[in-house]
Amino acid sequence: MNAGVVVFIVSLLALILLLSCVLKQKRPHAPLIRRLREAGVRVGDTEQLMAGGVFWERQAQLMTDREVHFMQGLFRAVDMRRWYLCPQVRVADIVQITPRVRGRSRTWWKLFHMAAQWHCDVVIVDRRTFRVVAAVELGDASHLKKSRCRRDILLDEVMRQAGMPLLRSRDARELQRMIRDFLTALEAESGVSDAITQQKAG
Repeated sequence: MNAGVVVFIVSLLALILLLSCVLKQKRPHAPLIRRLREAGVRVGDTEQLMAGGVFWERQAQLMTDREVHFMQGLFRAVDMRRWYLCPQVRVADIVQITPRVRGRSRTWWKLFHMAAQWHCDVVIVDRRTFRVVAAVELGDASHLKKSRCRRDILLDEVMRQAGMPLLRSRDARELQRMIRDFLTALEAESGVSDAITQQKAG
């Protein structure tokens, strides 16, 4: 190839690169980038990606149709004046890593990330105290997959270690009955405890 042609091509490429840099500098920043920079936030790849397009849309509903049907039956089975039924709660929001594990250590993060990516179908909360009394899992065919079996076994162990009751079944009606019986027993136990407390106070 002629030396003059090579020089011309290299010069042309340099000019194109220079023009692209100039145009990039003159191009106004996206509103997201401006907001981040005004807040003193360093703009990285993720922020640039978000500013360059539309990537998110809202879900049509929080749960699957089967889960919605299950919840509707649960509303009829449970005393809603006594309990809150909270759907799709992250496991890491109802249990915590013991203080025996050094906070923010490698072990801590490994355990946290494991629980943070899991959700329980329903969490039952005492309306009077906001104490979480149980977690609920409605099983389906996906729970037979190997990866899901691993998650279920590990979740069972997390809940066991945390002392958190986990009510689970693939049969929706059976699970509703289990929950009703569990809460009935809990209310009876709570009633006895309240009576003992009142006697001591008297």
